[in-house]
Amino acid sequence: MMGIISRVLSRTGIGPQPRLGNSTLSSEFTDRDIENYYFRIITDCLKRMLVPAEDMEVIVRRARVDRYGLSTFSAYVRILKWNPVVTPVLLQNMPVVDARVRRMIEASVILEQTHFSGLWFQVASNAEGSPTSLLGVPLELIHQPGGPQPAT
Repeated sequence: MMGIISRVLSRTGIGPQPRLGNSTLSSEFTDRDIENYYFRIITDCLKRMLVPAEDMEVIVRRARVDRYGLSTFSAYVRILKWNPVVTPVLLQNMPVVDARVRRMIEASVILEQTHFSGLWFQVASNAEGSPTSLLGVPLELIHQPGGPQPAT
């Protein structure tokens, strides 16, 4: 992608001009730069779900290099404070949060040469305000005749 952009800009005369002298700036991103970029995407997504920044801790780390040579990054979201309204909704919607984060990553030119392994959510039993006993029990759903028929 960057090669195409460079060729197009060089033909128009707008392309990169030769630099005079040596520069100490690098055009390559470090792992730390990429981790910070992932961090910003994830925290922004969680803020849009109304999760207060002080109620969570987000850590992004380079996990490994995959079989294609791409650096793989993982994100860990630790709930520090249990909000009885927001936290259960967040945990129930983990697939939605993951999909939103992945959509933002796929749209990023910066992250196209990396791989995102996913979000890992964790809530410790000692998180402030966390439940001390089981709050709900899963129920078996029974199909009632005359109701909507499942798609086949």
